[in-house]
Amino acid sequence: MIVEVENISKNVGNREIIHDLSFKLEKGKTLALLGPNGAGKTTTVRLITGLLKPTKGRIKLFGQYLDDKNNDILRQKIGVQNDGNLYDNLTIYQNLDLWGELYEIGHEERKKKIEDILDFFNLKDRINSTVKELSKGMRQKVAIARAIFHNPELLILDEPTSGLDPQSAEDLITYLKKLVNNLGISIIMCTHQLQGLEEIADDIGIIKNGKLLLYGNADEVIKTKFPDTIYEIETTSMDQSMRICKEFGKTYKISDLDKTFRLIINQNVPISTVIKELVEHNVEINSVFKVKHTIKDAYFKIVGDKND
Repeated sequence: MIVEVENISKNVGNREIIHDLSFKLEKGKTLALLGPNGAGKTTTVRLITGLLKPTKGRIKLFGQYLDDKNNDILRQKIGVQNDGNLYDNLTIYQNLDLWGELYEIGHEERKKKIEDILDFFNLKDRINSTVKELSKGMRQKVAIARAIFHNPELLILDEPTSGLDPQSAEDLITYLKKLVNNLGISIIMCTHQLQGLEEIADDIGIIKNGKLLLYGNADEVIKTKFPDTIYEIETTSMDQSMRICKEFGKTYKISDLDKTFRLIINQNVPISTVIKELVEHNVEINSVFKVKHTIKDAYFKIVGDKND
């Protein structure tokens, strides 16, 4: 087990910032810690990295309980993405080379690692570009490249897709998946950006007001919150179609402006049976697809207030 958080709480003065958090992270897995701004995600990361001490509870990293004696040693096995600490006037190469020096990596090894990492992140053609010349997406890549330069076992990301356009965010998720699949790195990702998380998150934890509202396997969480099998159906005669489909489950309109409705289908009824019944009643079907719920859907159902 890479990380084991055991009933940790953190007080600042009389205020409890974190309350009784417990979760685990296995090797080669990705945990997404979700929550609105101020929920306690960043404080949780600082506790895991030893920058803060819990008021209650214990944290185990790489099989050892975190304490003052092993704090510095264990922290060397962690990489933390923070593009705010990149040197704007230095090139990508110089930023990575300087980071390697801090970890006392030899010159020739640094040179080879820089070449490999820039190839991995598709940044070789920008090796001599200064950081201030880079787009937000490229800066994020460089920050993560630097964070993994010393071969950490755990990578911690704080809002890695914040401020990125959809394409840049998708590209970054692709590279994170490669880190997990190709290098076996474990990832904790703190974010309130929910789009596309199901592509990378093995587990999710939802934090609000310092409390862990839910934690578990991402697919199982989604299934628990949305157990029904739902199909979206568009036909040329919606009212007739809905009357026919009531035999197979509950139907409801999405809006009055189109001809699409949803069917919450009864268990053990294949959708082919529904389609066959519609066709036998001379209903022209334009489209049928299974509604797939996402981590974003589960998050809003659990947290309750989209504006929180």
